[in-house]
Amino acid sequence: MGHHMFRGTFVKALHAALLAAAFAAAATSAVAEPRTKTERKSAAPEATLTGPAVLAVVSIRDQLISVYDAAGNAVRARVSSGQTEYETPVGIYSILQKNKDHYSNLYDDAQMPFMQRLTWSGIALHAGALPGYPASHGCVRLPHSYAEQIFGLAKIGTRVVVARENIAPSEIEHPLLFKPKATGVQAAATPIVYDPDAQSELTPFMPDLRNWPERQALLDQLRAVSAAKAAEADAAAPELDELKKALKEREAVRSKTAKVLKRAEKAQSRADGWVESTAKRLAGAKTDRVRKAAEAETAKAATAAEKAKQAFDDAKAKDDAAAADLARATDAFNVSDAVKKKATDAAKEARRKTLPVSVFVSLKTQRVYVRQGHEAVIDMPVSIAEPETPIGTHTFTAVDYKGTVDNVRWNVVTIVPRRADDFDDNYGASKRRRVAANEAPPATDVVAAKAALDRITLPPEVVSKVSEYVWPGSSLIVSDEDLSKETGAATDFVVLISGEPQGGIKKRPRQPPNYYPYDPYYDDYYYYGDRRRRPQRYTPFFSFW
Repeated sequence: MGHHMFRGTFVKALHAALLAAAFAAAATSAVAEPRTKTERKSAAPEATLTGPAVLAVVSIRDQLISVYDAAGNAVRARVSSGQTEYETPVGIYSILQKNKDHYSNLYDDAQMPFMQRLTWSGIALHAGALPGYPASHGCVRLPHSYAEQIFGLAKIGTRVVVARENIAPSEIEHPLLFKPKATGVQAAATPIVYDPDAQSELTPFMPDLRNWPERQALLDQLRAVSAAKAAEADAAAPELDELKKALKEREAVRSKTAKVLKRAEKAQSRADGWVESTAKRLAGAKTDRVRKAAEAETAKAATAAEKAKQAFDDAKAKDDAAAADLARATDAFNVSDAVKKKATDAAKEARRKTLPVSVFVSLKTQRVYVRQGHEAVIDMPVSIAEPETPIGTHTFTAVDYKGTVDNVRWNVVTIVPRRADDFDDNYGASKRRRVAANEAPPATDVVAAKAALDRITLPPEVVSKVSEYVWPGSSLIVSDEDLSKETGAATDFVVLISGEPQGGIKKRPRQPPNYYPYDPYYDDYYYYGDRRRRPQRYTPFFSFW
């Protein structure tokens, strides 16, 4: 009996201990782990970047995003891309605008925290709900903490590749990849501790050269020249404004004198006609009475004609003087305007040298395009061997200097074409491979990328202009495709892959950019472009978007 009592007591104690341990473990797990399956899927991994973001790759099939630094390190997270009929188009983009507190102008003012715009039709990266499958209206939704994290890592101009299959960049060397003009200083990098907060100090497109003091000094010198040229253009503005005002005044005076002259000319014509008619009457007079009346009228007509001629001569003199004043004012304005335009063009050209350059080679159009600072610079024919053979779509990015400041490290990402047997029209909602968020994707095939470059011969003008200054962030895109209609004002190149669903763009009208691309004072905050809004007092119907 005692044995059974002891056994029962022991079992109860053991059961209580197990329950306590289970509750403790549950409590610990509740603190350490996400509470739901969705939260576990969307939990952002710890940052492993050792430098600023140079490239982001979104995998539609795996519903993953990877943001890479120059060393190839990556931070990854689950995403939710566009659902059927609103698919996020596979292609090549760059960040055009950033806004921490953005609201959609298409979907009931829906919140889009940490928005990083990819197209002016509304495709963007932003924080949002992650149900575990494509569910957005074209955007790429991110975990909130991850969206906040990469918002500080990326900047205006950062390249974003949206691919069906996940792919990682590979380092590549090739003679066609641009190298910067030699500085004469053979100095290695000066390593510093990476500080993401320091990214906020960089304006859009500005390369991060804190590891390269020699190149930073060159960039500062070029920026100083640009600022001086901009100041010269600004200095010409007040004088030009005064001359423009004077020109308008002279134009107003000339307009009045021209009207007076026209009236005087008509009056003189009428007076001359009166003289002619009275002369005919006088010549045809047959009686003294008629002759005297005609003589009196002829005298009046002659007096009127003389006054009309004097008025015309005075009006003509005033109009000639006004025309001369207007000509002098026009010449002065044109000279000043030419000085202003020359200074403005020089400032733009000087600023262009400080910006990363983007080059796009299209097999479809057989042309090469160059853009800098979201501005078209060059558009001309290019030579591509075997033009009837597809060349693929490859994005080459200058990520950093290599060894010395006169060489550049490049990486490449190739968009793998859709397989012929892949009929997964809704981007793999049911057949998607289940991979871990931190699983490294396959690397880009460098051999195939080099083979594509081997077929291209760039015009000397392009090589000369682009190689003058090659900053980190510069890129070369090679593709079978033409430029998308999304490429326009205030954009870098946007290239969409044909044969892939593009509902996310087709369903959206392209909006005009809401900033001026050449404002020398813009920064990431200037690009926000949206009015500051009051906190919403209701939950929008489309808040899930």
